[in-house]
Amino acid sequence: MAQNAWAETALNPLKIVLDAQNPRIEVAGDADQDEIRLKLLAHEDVVKLAIGIVEFGGLMPGERIIVCKENRKYVVVEGNRRVCACQLLLKPELVPEKFKKRFPIASQELKDAIKEIKADIAPDRDAAEPTITKRHTEPGIERWRTTAKMRRASKLLEAGYDLAQIAEKLGARHSVLRASIREYRLLRYVLDLGHRVWSQNELERLTDQTLQTNPYTRFFTLAGVKEKLGLSFDEHDHVTTSLSTDVFDQYMHHIARCFFIPIPPNKKPWANTRTTSEEVFASFALKKDGLHFSGNDFVTGGGGVVTPPSGGGGVVSPSGKPASGSGRTNKPKPGAPKSAKASTFFEKLICTVDDDRLIALTDEITRIQPADFPIASAMLLRALFESALTYQVRKAGKSKELNKKSNGRDVGLQTLISFCANSQNQIFFHKRASDALDAFEKAGLKEHLDFIVHGRWIEAEAAVVETAARLLRPLIAHIVEGQDHDMEEESA
Repeated sequence: MAQNAWAETALNPLKIVLDAQNPRIEVAGDADQDEIRLKLLAHEDVVKLAIGIVEFGGLMPGERIIVCKENRKYVVVEGNRRVCACQLLLKPELVPEKFKKRFPIASQELKDAIKEIKADIAPDRDAAEPTITKRHTEPGIERWRTTAKMRRASKLLEAGYDLAQIAEKLGARHSVLRASIREYRLLRYVLDLGHRVWSQNELERLTDQTLQTNPYTRFFTLAGVKEKLGLSFDEHDHVTTSLSTDVFDQYMHHIARCFFIPIPPNKKPWANTRTTSEEVFASFALKKDGLHFSGNDFVTGGGGVVTPPSGGGGVVSPSGKPASGSGRTNKPKPGAPKSAKASTFFEKLICTVDDDRLIALTDEITRIQPADFPIASAMLLRALFESALTYQVRKAGKSKELNKKSNGRDVGLQTLISFCANSQNQIFFHKRASDALDAFEKAGLKEHLDFIVHGRWIEAEAAVVETAARLLRPLIAHIVEGQDHDMEEESA
């Protein structure tokens, strides 16, 4: 639809309807406004945004929201966080009890400044989609997290669009969209088990937009997992199974609990990207009477709850028992599976951080080997290394300091390495990170990768690329796997 079909107006935030279809949050389509506000406060930094509005004395210039008219009401399709913050500043009684002490108080002057906010009126949601996509894929507007992107694609599919239409709207590849939709459906499946199996606190954790979903969704790509679960997807990419619903629900709940729900003493989920499918399934016991709670604790098939064994040591499974293979003194039983082979390149690397560049590079570098593609391997390794360091600098909040070092020029890899290796910059807290960067430089491997990237492709040698990978793999894994990686030293 032509852009001139849009209109401009100024609206009272209290008369604008917050969007239940907002991909940032997980709510039912018929969720009321109080529930939506609570979700935005809990998961989308609305308190911080409101404090910023108070400090500035209003909304920043140019911050126009986008609305469309549905059922004779204006619904905000872009700018839900801003509208929510303004609503709560204008009408403090709307602030949920648990946020009242943290939420700022607006002066009358501020209320006068935000009692009407500028809005663009889109003819409908469909017309607004390209603009919304552009805003959230470019700097300046807070980007959608992985779960929000997954949810948005899935909701468009539910609305009747086919994958080709969604791909065009979102500017994404067909294959990437399908994978994203299926990953969301796997997450949505365990969410839909609801209070039958999850406590309220657990449900809040599962709908938190900062939740790391990659370890969970990656599990279903491991060899034998889909077969064990009888898992497949129908023509609309909904989850289906050849198992009975009760058995499948128990498996899915167990897997989700392993990867998402923290257990004592370290308050982290039991499973991570290194947990094997054998370990996850070994800790599962089928309950004949189905899933149920005992208080706030999930009762496992063995009747235990999620508690570590006394004395500490070893990996604890969700049943409270040491996970198979976690004891260091246990000898393998006859006929037990052989230990997995160490990585030659990056075939086991998993990206668990919410960074599109790192996710894409990780996906590609796991598919190749230097022996077969020395040039491509070298280029991908250099790109992954540089992107990982850039991400780490940004995460440490030191991007401005780094840019000053480059005097306004593009930051080169050498500058990036030197900046990260300097302990005074506090980019890493592990000394081994600096050691790895120093070893990489001293070995002259950066120059070798530079030569290949800048045109001397014929000099790409698989053995040299593998050596560079061996030196950098612990550091890269430490960054892209969410820093649960201990930066173990790898044998030469």
